[in-house]
Amino acid sequence: MKLARWISLLLVIVFLAPPLFAAAAEEYVKAKQTELTALIKKPRTPESDATLIKLFDGLLDYEALAKDSLGEEWGKRTPDEQKEFQKLLSTLVQRAYTKGIRDTLDYDVTFRGEIEGKSGKVVQTVATHKTDKRKEPVHIDYVVRSAGSVWRVVDIVTEGSSLVANYRNQFRRVIEQKGFPGLLEKMRAKAAEPA
Repeated sequence: MKLARWISLLLVIVFLAPPLFAAAAEEYVKAKQTELTALIKKPRTPESDATLIKLFDGLLDYEALAKDSLGEEWGKRTPDEQKEFQKLLSTLVQRAYTKGIRDTLDYDVTFRGEIEGKSGKVVQTVATHKTDKRKEPVHIDYVVRSAGSVWRVVDIVTEGSSLVANYRNQFRRVIEQKGFPGLLEKMRAKAAEPA
């Protein structure tokens, strides 16, 4: 009798856990997005900037973003080069993400569930303008992977355009023309610009 109960319990866990676990990705992104949006709506202060960076640190997988956006070039770089590249890229991604949120403040963002993707779970959203119905809805998908008990964003796909793929193409062109030192120099200059 006890064995039958354990088997029943195991079957319940096996069949119920995946949907519960899957929903966690969407809920995690939704919660972080809500925190980020609320913070970005407030006046900017040194404290809010520090909090914003902490929120990004809890949401974005900088190492995956760095490796995926650099592609094969990642393995050719020294640990120091990788570290600097990742740090510079994290600054640029934070700025792009912040701009993306500011651009959608006049939009209602609806979370549309998640699907399995090649690079992880894809949390799907649609942003619809609050007042101007002539503006087309914008589809923004967050590619996430689990890191222990939390999720991390490894790519953002806007209207089918991947942030990682766009960076990879840009970086490859710069490396072909100016080499990896030239890419770092260009990223340093961009990161040094006022946010």
